Amino acid sequence: MDGAFRKTDEFLVQHHDQERLSHFIAQTTTDAFVAINPDNCIIYWNRGAERLFGWSTREILGQSLNRIVPVIHRANHSKAVRRLSDGGESRLLGQTTNVTALCRDGRLVDVELSLTHWHNPETGEVAGFAAIMRDAGARLRLEAERDAYQKKLEDQFAAIEATSDGVAITDAEGFFVYLNQAHCAMFGYDDVSALIGRHWSVLYRNDEAKRIEEVAIPTVLETGSWRGEACGLRRDGSAIEQEVALALSPGGGLVCTTRDIEELKRATRDRIRARERLLLVERKEMIGRAVSGMAHDLANFIAVISVSATTLRVKNQPCPPEIERIEGAARQASKMLESALTANPAERQSHAFYAKAALETVIELTAFALKASHSITLKAKDDGIVLQAAETEFLRVMMNLCSNARDALPVDGPGSIKVILEKLDPARKLSNPVVGAKPQVPSALITVKDTGCGIQNEDFARIFEPFHTTKSYGTGLGLAVVSKVVTEAGGSIHIKSGSEGTTFQLAWPLATCPFGHNSGEDASPEYMLLGAKILIVDDNPLLLDLIASEVGKTGAEVTAVSSPLQAVHELEADPTGWDAIILDYDMPEMNGAKLAARIRADLPRLPIILCSALYEIEIDVDASLFDARVIKSAISRTLNQTLARVLSSTKVEMA
Repeated sequence: MDGAFRKTDEFLVQHHDQERLSHFIAQTTTDAFVAINPDNCIIYWNRGAERLFGWSTREILGQSLNRIVPVIHRANHSKAVRRLSDGGESRLLGQTTNVTALCRDGRLVDVELSLTHWHNPETGEVAGFAAIMRDAGARLRLEAERDAYQKKLEDQFAAIEATSDGVAITDAEGFFVYLNQAHCAMFGYDDVSALIGRHWSVLYRNDEAKRIEEVAIPTVLETGSWRGEACGLRRDGSAIEQEVALALSPGGGLVCTTRDIEELKRATRDRIRARERLLLVERKEMIGRAVSGMAHDLANFIAVISVSATTLRVKNQPCPPEIERIEGAARQASKMLESALTANPAERQSHAFYAKAALETVIELTAFALKASHSITLKAKDDGIVLQAAETEFLRVMMNLCSNARDALPVDGPGSIKVILEKLDPARKLSNPVVGAKPQVPSALITVKDTGCGIQNEDFARIFEPFHTTKSYGTGLGLAVVSKVVTEAGGSIHIKSGSEGTTFQLAWPLATCPFGHNSGEDASPEYMLLGAKILIVDDNPLLLDLIASEVGKTGAEVTAVSSPLQAVHELEADPTGWDAIILDYDMPEMNGAKLAARIRADLPRLPIILCSALYEIEIDVDASLFDARVIKSAISRTLNQTLARVLSSTKVEMA
């Protein structure tokens, strides 16, 4: 009997200890621990439940669990308790789920609930239910904060990776733990892994690394940051000028942000160039305004000289050389004035011309400025090469190349320049073009070869940059203009340079309609204008007579009037009796544009040619009013040809 009582006592003690342990665990956990009997009455309520729901243990024990069940869920909750008490099944037992609970102050709180139950060992019936609950909202808030922080870190990391500045982080010993791709690329590394784990000093020469350690890092340790310039070392051994900002990281390492100063200098240089270009444009506009006042009269004078010289040449056969020189000087002056005052070089007159004749002019002008010990020669392997371009632009290109070749010749001692003109053999291999692309159409090859000092390596890549010059004079725009003109012509430039001199080779497309193949160019003015009735309007009596005389040479019937109102009277008197009208722009009563508009209203098919001393930069009118435009200084060269072309075609051309 004594043994039986001892076993009973041991069981009671053990059971009592288990209860105390369970109670201790339940009271110390931060989760809410709640137990109810089969009648839905609360029989256990720990401190976690007090904190979560607001009721104290003394207040809640013996009360219905409905105190924390929202009203909308109470009916279903009661049914579930009765079903489980009767031995029914529930999907919630042994699972963790989210439910809504009611607090003392009326707040609804989302909780995570883990539900279990226990049985009466004697009857086997359900003796009660226990639930562990924790605030799901707090967990969700923590998770949201964690996700937001993670997103922030990802955005910051993406921004660091996207920036063009180099960013690197080291540990306290100076070994890289992070580098963005820009930092690696700046130093010539393709893969970040090539630098991770290596000391920052591998990116600098020994003397520069020592300077950073002695100057920059002590400042970082003392003040937390340092900013300055450093000379880095690329993977290929070349130097890189940097702007560097260092900061102390929370872990004791360094955060380095660096930028390639060469890019900054390049941007600064571009801004300076843009400002210089703006100043150049402003200066050009100022010059244009300054000369526009006298351009009209100057063009008139040139026209008088040109037409008079031509008339004298016709009357005096053989022609004295003095008249030829006057005529040639007037022709060149006309071209120079036309080239100088045309606003857009691309709009300057393009026509077919013999390359050899143009090059002979360049040779003659260059030879005049050569020293006695220097020479320039032209070798034309094909005299019939015809180019299509604005001849003044072609002359400008060749004059620039020959002038540069002249300046490269030795100051003391002999030197020579050779200019070679030939057709380009499609199979001939040239050096890689430095400007444009080798034409795939029939082309001429123009070579300018000198025995000068050659082009220095550091200047070779920049010779076509605007404003770049190695001379103590000049604007540095010459070769930039050469590049632009050749590119617009569809050609290319090839260069070879060394200690024995420099060779420029220009591949320039041939004219697609050379002389003898263009009906408009072929048409003889004398043939096309014979018998044509032409009305000429100009308020300058001298020029009116010269223009009438020039057109009259072709056999045309000319009527010359000095006022727009007289012209209107002639046209009204015989509306269908005219083949073309040539009119000035700057006239009293009405200018050429207004007169042309009035004529167009009544006679829309009558060809109208504007013959003015003003250039396009001074005339802003509707181009459709005129079938062609002729500059007065070029009357002897272009007027009759333009008139013949207009009469033979309805195509609007600019003379």
